[in-house]
Amino acid sequence: MMMFRSLSRRGTALRLVIAGVLGAGALLTSTATAHAAANPYTPEGVCGSGYHVIDSRTLTHLNGGSGGKVYLLYNNSSGYNCAVTIKNVSVGVATKTGVKMIIGNTPYEQNGTFKYYAGPIRGRGAGKCVWTNGYTFKAGGYTSYAASIPEGHCGS
Repeated sequence: MMMFRSLSRRGTALRLVIAGVLGAGALLTSTATAHAAANPYTPEGVCGSGYHVIDSRTLTHLNGGSGGKVYLLYNNSSGYNCAVTIKNVSVGVATKTGVKMIIGNTPYEQNGTFKYYAGPIRGRGAGKCVWTNGYTFKAGGYTSYAASIPEGHCGS
């Protein structure tokens, strides 16, 4: 009887340890998920009224991970293009981020340390071809993500 009671107590203790480990794992998972903030900004919101997305590319790392997107937008009323890089890594943390757009032979760019996005940059693109690229870094500065939108959208 004494041996059975000892095994029963050990079993109960083991179940409590396992439950504690599983609970801690769930807590860590939910904490990590809570820290992965979504970017509250949209390309249309950043560029302003009248702009609509005409192209975008995912910023990628050599390992295939995604760091956000670079967007090219156009405003039919004004004939202006707008470009913006919107982060989805290290959102809310200031990291090196940039966007560049060349319309015809004229370059426009913004590079710096930003929490959510780089840009907007604008230029008159009606009747001209546009090339765009963007990049960002993960917090810590060693993991970079980049993408280019090839020259095109001539006239829009």
